[in-house]
Amino acid sequence: MRYINAKKRFMVSDEDCITRSIEFTEESLKSIGLNKKLVIKAVLVAEETIAQLIKKMPPNGTFTVCVRKILGETEVVIRARGPEYNPDTTTADGVDNLERLEDEDAQDAIRAILLKAHGEDFKVSYKNGVNKIRILASGAESSMLINTMIGLVLGLIFGVLLQMVIPPQIAGGISKYALDPIKTVFMNCLKMIIAPVVFFSIVSCVSQFKDLSQLGRIGGKVMGVYMLTTVLAVLLSLGISMFIHPGNFGFALSLSEAAADVSVDTNVDTSILHTIIGIFPSNFVQPFVDSDTLKIIFLAFICGIAVGMIGEYSAFLKNFFDACNSLFLTITTLVTKIIPVAVFCSVALMVKDMGGASILSVLGFAGTVLFSMLCMMLVYGILIAVIGRLNPIHFYKKNREGMLTSFTLASSNAAMPTNMRTCTDKLGISPRVCSFSIPLGATVNMDGTCIFLTAAGLFLARAYGVSIPPSAYLSLVITIILLSLGCPGVPGAAIVCVGIVLVQIGVPIESVGLIIGIHPIIDMFETMSNTTGDVAAALIVAKTEGLLDVDLYKS
Repeated sequence: MRYINAKKRFMVSDEDCITRSIEFTEESLKSIGLNKKLVIKAVLVAEETIAQLIKKMPPNGTFTVCVRKILGETEVVIRARGPEYNPDTTTADGVDNLERLEDEDAQDAIRAILLKAHGEDFKVSYKNGVNKIRILASGAESSMLINTMIGLVLGLIFGVLLQMVIPPQIAGGISKYALDPIKTVFMNCLKMIIAPVVFFSIVSCVSQFKDLSQLGRIGGKVMGVYMLTTVLAVLLSLGISMFIHPGNFGFALSLSEAAADVSVDTNVDTSILHTIIGIFPSNFVQPFVDSDTLKIIFLAFICGIAVGMIGEYSAFLKNFFDACNSLFLTITTLVTKIIPVAVFCSVALMVKDMGGASILSVLGFAGTVLFSMLCMMLVYGILIAVIGRLNPIHFYKKNREGMLTSFTLASSNAAMPTNMRTCTDKLGISPRVCSFSIPLGATVNMDGTCIFLTAAGLFLARAYGVSIPPSAYLSLVITIILLSLGCPGVPGAAIVCVGIVLVQIGVPIESVGLIIGIHPIIDMFETMSNTTGDVAAALIVAKTEGLLDVDLYKS
């Protein structure tokens, strides 16, 4: 893939340094061929960042702007020597009405909202007296989707060739010495990152919740609605999956050999009481060694809460856990870059070993997930009508742009600016609500992901012949709900979380290979469901708090 690196230095003493640096940034992004909307978003964030940055720099200081594209990601990197730069995003939470603020305060509030809305795509670091600000203008999601779909199609074709054209001896050798090792390497990498990703994601997320006491009633209502929709999503997917039974097309029979390898100890106590007691570990390290998900999640929650309660060390530990979270999210991103290759190998092996019945079963699973997400969309409308006492038709009409953007980008973080603009400009929601609820929802409100995780867990358990006792469903539901609070916001994160669910219910993690081929398509619907739930929650809370422009909503 083409590598582009455009770099230029600017003097703070120049009166037009901001204008010139922004013109350079815009021209460089356009020369790469970046989408117009993405260019505008990156330029706005860069402009506000540079404006804040040079306020703390000496008059004779300089800063550099670098625009580069590598591995499908386009980023703007700003470097400047001077005092540590801390972007001011705190005012975003307390903004009620921009019209009531003074001009300078309003500008600061707008900048705060803009930087906060950029989420994980805006990174700041300080080392050896140099500030480094990284603005991700365009991720590799679209290229990842295209490459994964190519891998899926090529895997289907190659699997048919292995089964019907290539001699069995040669086909067996290709499977044993090429396809299977690559698939195994990917699965091992997936297992490697599961525990640290879950732990640091949840600690980093929960450690921020101390701000809820300052936000008071609004913050409590936002989290209450998020938890309500999360529970409804899990129960809805559980009910639909148990009713439809996706995969009953001879798939389980073709996996009988694999099912025989799955040992389930029937003497294990799976009662509700045992499940609850089992959440609390007897030591800190063993849950990571055993990959005991519920214990890891419990430890993460305890650590996240404690971080904000230890005085002078709170800031240091929060930065430490945030750094660890970023580290393992980056590792996750690197691992997921080989998903197209893993998809090719997994699909080819699936078609070779199991034939057409397996494909029908996977398609049946995908159809079940998409139907569940469609039902969840209707649930949002019911909640808006019952709790918010609003016509949900207006919500669906005015949120079309946000839904389409989320579907296209397949990233809740990337869709945040569009969703926030939809909230304020089209739905009439006060920035006091949406400037908090939308960024928070992109982290903790994952209804579509919950639907996928529930359906995937039941489907793969059925495919591998693993029987889930009724009492074990409580553990499954708790795991998925807690995972939704710390699901990493990176492409392919749901696949990592599926591995966690499978470990919880005793299904081999290798079974993930059966669904990674279809997941990129499901992921687009997942994201749309996630962000629609975020906007719906913001609308409901704004209406109950009297922070909704009802006339604008109905117009």
